[in-house]
Amino acid sequence: MPAASTLRSLAAEAGVSPMTVSLALRNSSEISAALRERLQRLAAARGYRPDPHVAKLMHHLRTRAPARATANICGLTLNWPRGTSVGPYGERLLAGLMERAESLGFSFGTLRLDDYPTRSALQRVLVSRGVEGILVLPLREPCDLSDRLDWSAFSVVSATSSLVGPDFHTVMPSHFSNMLHACQQLTQAGFRRIGLAISRIWDERVQHRWAGGIAWHNQFGGTEPVLPLIQEGPRAELDPATLARWISREWPDAVIVDPLDSTLIERVVATLPVKSCPAMVAMNLPNPAADCGIDQRVERIGAVAIETLAAMITRGERGIPELCNAVMVAGQWVPGMPREAPPAQPRKTQKRR
Repeated sequence: MPAASTLRSLAAEAGVSPMTVSLALRNSSEISAALRERLQRLAAARGYRPDPHVAKLMHHLRTRAPARATANICGLTLNWPRGTSVGPYGERLLAGLMERAESLGFSFGTLRLDDYPTRSALQRVLVSRGVEGILVLPLREPCDLSDRLDWSAFSVVSATSSLVGPDFHTVMPSHFSNMLHACQQLTQAGFRRIGLAISRIWDERVQHRWAGGIAWHNQFGGTEPVLPLIQEGPRAELDPATLARWISREWPDAVIVDPLDSTLIERVVATLPVKSCPAMVAMNLPNPAADCGIDQRVERIGAVAIETLAAMITRGERGIPELCNAVMVAGQWVPGMPREAPPAQPRKTQKRR
């Protein structure tokens, strides 16, 4: 059996140093693309396989080195108007991202794509800042960013389900299971008419997973089905008047919402009779006006996203992957102090003419 190829044997055959071969196999940008491809083809032809014990030792040596910024990671977002608060979710996500990045020796910053309308300008800024890893942060609306960058130059992870394209490895909340969990908890608490209220844009952001969860519960959850409110139009936020009219028409005893406006729940509750006011359930706690809901464990989502991206940077994985992985972090039910389910209201029916 022929001896296995090593970095030294490949280097000798190619007329380069073992370090150059190592950089090529890690897809490092420190050597030219042409040289990388030549050495990678040679390694494939000779059946080279890295020694896992050596790789483990090198990782140990790197982590034992003094802490320093080994690479820059940049978070990209779009469509959030300047000065608009991204709310508790965005703040918690950034906190999780920054803490884990720092602990792994990476620097982390953010850029608004709205500030760089041309592809060349954005590419130039990222390269000048030494960015190797990109995190796509939550987008206000579903977006296709395929033409915004030469993605082949970066390791990329998406931390949002609102990215239409390109397809990257993703770390995000487990939206469908979170919705089922919320419905199950409400059912156990005695609520019989559970409704979902969401805008069309927000429904598309989560790829209809919340609507799918409530549809499953309506069919198989053992409660009375409630027609969900999927508000049409260009607004990402629910209109308070539309939500109040829907509650008065459908008589849900619990309403599941995900408000951007922290005052939405209070404004709607104030317009409803006390006896018929449903429990307000938030899919993104904390929300002081909600009675209960789901904590999506956002800091954990940020930490896992950084860990996934850091591993890709270490392995030299750049560009759009052929096959994408999705990591979904399960949320946690927070019971709070929900009010008792209001008495069932008679459904309003239209008389036949």
